[in-house]
This record gives sequence, C-alpha cells and structure tokens, in this order.
Amino acid sequence: MTKFDRITKLYQSTVAGVTNTPDTWTDFLQTACRNYKCSFDEQTLIHAQRPDATAVLEIERWNRRFGRWVNRGARGIAVLDTDQRGTARLKHYFDITDTYPTKNAHPVPLWQMESEYEDEVAETLQNAFGGLESADTLADALISAAKNIVEDNLTDYLTELDGLNLEAHYRTVLQNSVAYMLLVRCGIDPADHLEAEDFQYVTEFNTPQTIGALGYATSDIAESCLREISATVVYANLKLGQKRVPF
Repeated sequence: MTKFDRITKLYQSTVAGVTNTPDTWTDFLQTACRNYKCSFDEQTLIHAQRPDATAVLEIERWNRRFGRWVNRGARGIAVLDTDQRGTARLKHYFDITDTYPTKNAHPVPLWQMESEYEDEVAETLQNAFGGLESADTLADALISAAKNIVEDNLTDYLTELDGLNLEAHYRTVLQNSVAYMLLVRCGIDPADHLEAEDFQYVTEFNTPQTIGALGYATSDIAESCLREISATVVYANLKLGQKRVPF
C-alpha cells in the first residue's frame, strides 16, 4: 500500500468517526478552530495526526515567509491535495512546534483575543453579519453571529441533504458547531455556553454525504467569521503600535 493510499484510508476512517458522539465532534472542532484557514479535508487529517497543532504551513512557506527551518526528524502532517489538473497527491504541513528560528526569522503572529478588543470585535460581527440577538458579552456576540451567518448561508449547503429530512437538526448542529469554534478560538470556554445536548443530533450525520455536508459548512462558515475577527484584532494591534498580521 502506498503512502497516498494509507492517508486516504486514514482520512476515510477519521471522517467516519468524527460524528460518532458529541464528544468526538467537539474534539474535532477544537483542532479545526486552530487551523481554520485549512479545508475540512485538511482539518480532518490534521486532527487524525496532530490534534494539538496550532499553526501549520508547508516547509517552503516556513522557510520563505518566516525564516524558520523544520527540525531534523520532524514528521510532516500529510494531507490530500488536488492540483489544478485534478491530480490527487499528498502535501505535508509542519506545525510551528516542528520548526526553529534562523537568524533571519520573523515573528509568527498567532493572534489572541484580548479584553481590550472585545467591543471592536462585537461591532465587526454586527457590521458583517447583521444585528446581533445579544452582545452583552463577547460570548453572546459570537453565538449570535454564528446564528446569523448560518442562516445567511444555510441554503448553499442544503442541496447535499435533499430528501433526508435533516434540515432542522442540520441548522441546530451547524449553528452550535460554528459557535463552538468561535468561542474556543477566542479563548472562551465553550462549556460555559454550550452543552453536550446542543450536539445531540450530530450522530444523525453518519454517512460520507451527510458528514461532508456538516463538515464543509462548519469549516467554511467558521472561517469567514474568524477571518473578520482576526482582521479586527490585527487592526487593533496596529492602532496600539504593534505591527502584526494574522496567522
């Protein structure tokens, strides 16, 4: 069996298991929110190989963009890649913990939510995704934004569920999944706002078609929201004189 075959099999088995229970799904979301710029397929394989990864790039981008080299013996995270001609192949990511700085290294700007950014982030969410049901706290704003953005984008993904009578549960799980990713990435304990019961319907998504419909939508929608948040944090940093860009 080739490495490509092994990674394909790993992908298939991991996808099949992520919705087995609410816990397996939220475990996956923990990985996905830290790697929100990656696709659902990539997030799945990162979760299978390095669930604690926080910042992944290909070796060439670590070298060129940040002046960092990969540690000798470090094992890359293999993900499926399709080039412009539709040819499937593997590419390899390395987490920041697999790298070390050279004398020409640049800081890796992993953005973090700070209390002084919360009002600006809430305003950004409202401007980008419509009036928020509640913005009393940042957590309230994130949960409200998740609800709005899912409602705005739901129909784009429903075609994958035609005839399966899953729309109501799909909306519930999708809203809570996006909210979970936003909360975790912004440093808020999701257990204070979401319970296992909020993901009780995730087990109904148990085929490649339905898991894909949930996974791709969660990944795509959360990414669009987290990009807005990261841009706001970066702008706030610039105003404070700290030149940083989001990773």
